[in-house]
Amino acid sequence: MNSSKTSYRLIREAYRLLNRKKFPEAVLILENVLASGVGDIYVLLLLAVGYLCTDQFGKLARFLTKMRELDPSYLPLIQMDAFLKLKAAAGAEEALRLYVELSAKYPGDAHIRRGRGLIAEAADFPAFQKNARLRDFMGVHSPPRKLKEARRKVYSGSLDARGIRIQGMGPVRRVTVIRIILIFCMAGLSAIGIRLLIVSGFPRIAIDRLVRSGGDHSDIDMVSVSGTEFDLVRSVKKEKVPVYYRSPREMTDDFNRSRTLIKERRYNEALLILNGLHRSNVNFVVKEKVEFLIKFIANQEERDFEEIPCGRVYEKKYRYRGFAVRWKGRIESIREKGGSLIIDLSVECPGEAPRGADVYSSAAVPGLVRGARVVIEGVIVDFPGKEQRPYVESRSLRAIK
Repeated sequence: MNSSKTSYRLIREAYRLLNRKKFPEAVLILENVLASGVGDIYVLLLLAVGYLCTDQFGKLARFLTKMRELDPSYLPLIQMDAFLKLKAAAGAEEALRLYVELSAKYPGDAHIRRGRGLIAEAADFPAFQKNARLRDFMGVHSPPRKLKEARRKVYSGSLDARGIRIQGMGPVRRVTVIRIILIFCMAGLSAIGIRLLIVSGFPRIAIDRLVRSGGDHSDIDMVSVSGTEFDLVRSVKKEKVPVYYRSPREMTDDFNRSRTLIKERRYNEALLILNGLHRSNVNFVVKEKVEFLIKFIANQEERDFEEIPCGRVYEKKYRYRGFAVRWKGRIESIREKGGSLIIDLSVECPGEAPRGADVYSSAAVPGLVRGARVVIEGVIVDFPGKEQRPYVESRSLRAIK
């Protein structure tokens, strides 16, 4: 490991492993390279990608900070930084403003131009934000083809319990940029079938097992937030977000309360908190963990359906994503497609005018026609489109008088 030739070979191997999505193996190799005293900002970048894809956000934070200290104008770092800010943005305006500023500063960068265009064209920013993939916003160049070129870039460093300690760095040579395959990193995962973000602070394998299996509720304890990872709350104007946390303690109290409610199977109560957290001024790491908890709830087969007034849902839609509701209403239109039903439902709201909802039923229900009254038990998937009507996935649907 002490020779430049060996380190160069290992760096190239780690890059290939990242492209093949073998992230833990790549991280191990790169950490060994750094520990041997060999590396450069490019190695830190590869490690940052690896930490991102293996959900090691405490280490990711330190490495991003060190990269900024070494070269704040390093373009892949700027691209990654911008993407993380996009994922944490309170709204489309904040995200677009960032990319407009970067476009002016880096007019020749294709990834920044593409990011600006994607944000500007997004009709539904919250859905776009959840589904955005890092590969569309960032490029990672391959290692130099020859050892001689690599030597021009090398500086010495060391890795210890506190992070990286850098002694010096030589000039960085521009090389051809190619996209690294990061489909599973920073891909939008979301609660109800929205394919997510960002990042959690525990192994993705564990959360995948948790979600797919329906979950041993004791495993919820794996999902935690820690002030050692990043500043847990962001400094933004209070009016920019629907929910504002003044301190990390206030936020962690809510986060831990939601975990307790999940373990008690009080899912709707937990969602009120989690959805608020997701639309608040918490950082992107917390948002990812919140997203995983919402996804966990969405995958539960056994839910208690509540008669939540439709008007209340319309008042604060962001709070009710994933909610299990029982509503009565009248069918305005109905169509069958591939054995499933798509219904325009006028939901009865006691004391006020009916509100509209779109209902999807995976199975046809005999006897349902336009004008029929029905009772539905289902989960609010999201509030898509310009009208942002509740989109409800039916678990039970029947006609009533």
